[in-house]
Amino acid sequence: VPVYETVHDYTYPKEYLEATEKYKGTARINKQGGLENYTAGLPFPDPKTGAEVMWNYVYKYSGDDFWWTQYDIDGISATGKLKKLVGYYRRLAYQGRVIEPPIPTIPNSDGVAVKEIQGLSYPEDIAGLALLTVRYQAASKGDDGWMYIPTIRRVRRISVAQRGDTFGGTDFTWDDYRTFSGKVSDYNWTLVGKKEMYIAYHPLSNNPKYNVEAKIPAPDDLRYELKEVYVVDGVNKDKDYVYSKRRIYVDADSFAASSNDLYDRRGALWKYNESGLTVKKNDHVMFNYYQNMFDLIAKRASMAYNAILKTNIGQQESDFTTTKLQTQSR
Repeated sequence: VPVYETVHDYTYPKEYLEATEKYKGTARINKQGGLENYTAGLPFPDPKTGAEVMWNYVYKYSGDDFWWTQYDIDGISATGKLKKLVGYYRRLAYQGRVIEPPIPTIPNSDGVAVKEIQGLSYPEDIAGLALLTVRYQAASKGDDGWMYIPTIRRVRRISVAQRGDTFGGTDFTWDDYRTFSGKVSDYNWTLVGKKEMYIAYHPLSNNPKYNVEAKIPAPDDLRYELKEVYVVDGVNKDKDYVYSKRRIYVDADSFAASSNDLYDRRGALWKYNESGLTVKKNDHVMFNYYQNMFDLIAKRASMAYNAILKTNIGQQESDFTTTKLQTQSR
């Protein structure tokens, strides 16, 4: 593990800091685990519980909208066979906007929190597969999801439970995007503690070399730094969910998730999910340069890398519809 001197160079944008100060002490977590009275900024500047840490993770500054225009995924089987995919990811925030104009321009009567599209553009046999998710502010209201299935050229509504399915034959589930993209109120969270830990930080490239035999990124392009992290355990309220527990390590500087330990239904450690965090200083965004999922039981891995990020580009509601899901996937 190549260890470097710790560098604290992440800063929030001025507008985000001002919102944090203005609304400090107003946000609270209800009995269902949902966030109430949140307007903008960091919900809990001094988190005391696991749920508070995770709501900080959700509303850390990521831009009011962003678009990973593309990223590569390499799937490495237990025998070393390589499968290559190309994906993209788009996100539009309704809550917590501090740079771009409010969304929507009319009152948000449905209480939407965020809309996102996750999709694959390669290889040809699954090109076009894409999931549109509408997430709501209310904990009692589950996500709405629609999937475009290229083999039948149709958009189909999906259940929330399917977010625990793997996609494209990789080791990632739909909820593993960006290290964790599940709904916070769907979990019971426990703050295990705060500690120093070596995490992947400031990697030298968004396209690190890969050690196919070991099924992990080769150390040449990586950096690890000793950082303070919050350690949070999450147990999904659905007893049939794919993981029995997530242990998430959250960077105390930015509230970005650096890694996950993922446990199977028997309680055994199953997967390790690591993100190489890097600072985009001009945008004040902590960006996942790469994300590697290693299956400790099946001895295989999947790595997402070579991502291209655009932040605050003015995406609109019309970019996040079932019609758009279908047309952009052709």
